[in-house]
Amino acid sequence: MIRQQPLGVADVVDDSQMPLLERRQWAKRSNRRQLPQRFKDLIPQPPPPLPLAHPEPFTSLGALSSSISTAEGQIDADSNPSLTASLGLRFRRIFRTPRNIFGLSRRYETKDLPSFDPEEHITLEDLSNIPAHSDPSDPKAFYPYPNRSAFELGNWHWNGGVHKSQRSFHDLMDIMGDPEFNLADVRDVNWDRINEELGTDDDTGEWLDDDAGWTRTPVTISVPYQTRRGIPSEPGAGPRNYTVEDFRHRNLVSVIKEKVSGLPQCHQFHFEPYELHWQRNSNVDPIRVQGELYTSPAFIDTHLELQDSPGEPGCDLPRVVIALMFWSDATQLTAFGNAKLWPLYTFFGNESKYCRCKPTCHLCEHVAYFQTVSHLCWTLIRFLLSTLITWHQLPESFKDFASKQTAGGKAPSAAFMTHCHREFFHEQWKVILDDDFIAAWRHGLVILCCDGVRRRFYPRIFTYSADYPEK
Repeated sequence: MIRQQPLGVADVVDDSQMPLLERRQWAKRSNRRQLPQRFKDLIPQPPPPLPLAHPEPFTSLGALSSSISTAEGQIDADSNPSLTASLGLRFRRIFRTPRNIFGLSRRYETKDLPSFDPEEHITLEDLSNIPAHSDPSDPKAFYPYPNRSAFELGNWHWNGGVHKSQRSFHDLMDIMGDPEFNLADVRDVNWDRINEELGTDDDTGEWLDDDAGWTRTPVTISVPYQTRRGIPSEPGAGPRNYTVEDFRHRNLVSVIKEKVSGLPQCHQFHFEPYELHWQRNSNVDPIRVQGELYTSPAFIDTHLELQDSPGEPGCDLPRVVIALMFWSDATQLTAFGNAKLWPLYTFFGNESKYCRCKPTCHLCEHVAYFQTVSHLCWTLIRFLLSTLITWHQLPESFKDFASKQTAGGKAPSAAFMTHCHREFFHEQWKVILDDDFIAAWRHGLVILCCDGVRRRFYPRIFTYSADYPEK
């Protein structure tokens, strides 16, 4: 009888590439069963940390470019350091991190390695979809409800439909049958006060809080005079201005300063972009991985362009690109009626999309609430066609104003409405992109970061996701 020798570590065979029959015969001969490699799972892992910032890796990696193109021809950068310094050129070198178990590595093109690595303190919760539960003891976790049980009942009442059905009854039974539901938590809840707070008018809420940073700015557009063929224009007809008083918005510069200065010690805000590469083994070339804004060619090109541009006189602070990502869409507020809001949100592309998409991370910033020119155009239609609609009633004086902007009192054309929509929309964006923002775009914002380093931040707009029905 021949005794089967146990397989050692060196004898472990990957059978995932074997044909099924051969794999079964091999398993039978070896008198063992092994889980195929394709069924083995690995825990998510971030890219490896940055290499140590010693002078040796800098010189061994070499400069990114050893020559400079000028009008006189090629100049050796290494032999003319004074000339390159006078030209304001910054030498950049290539730094690569080792590959992790998935073959991922980072590639930096910079003068020096970043002084802060935001991926150094990444945890498994940051890399997975494990939900982060709110602390039940936090009084603001379910505000304005005092606890989770009250919140579940309130959510069922307001969002479970106007007419209760058998399905909503079963939903209520599921809430009350939940092991975490506590009847004692809802026995003494002041429901009238909570409902009153939920329905508080804007004028007594956040809008009047100076610390929230919301301001009101009037927005004025020029409404053209629409002529009609065969209908003479009225005396004195022509473009007239119309002003909407209540455009609510926040200052973008204040939002950026509040964001950067409020970062905790351990955060995932990337001050410097990098290329993410995947390489199966050392015998093949790495492949570029696209996934985050701060690893995209657009972000890296913008960063390098900023680094190569002339800096502020007498300032040698590190320069950082603030990647703004805007998102807006009209939101229906009620199941019945036409009450709507058109909010504008801002995200920062320096943060990972996996964190931005988690509501529990609170990385979304409210910037503005657009007014729609429907205030103007639909009121005009209601006046001319005598239609009874009760949404967003404008002052009675506007009816006289609107009726004089169309020859013969006819309904406005589609082109007229498109023009008003576009002009009103862009005028509101002019308020958002104010002089403070333009100055920050050109000269940057000096902000003391949580690591004790002062940096100069330059805002740049990368994406704007929005419906655009008015062209």
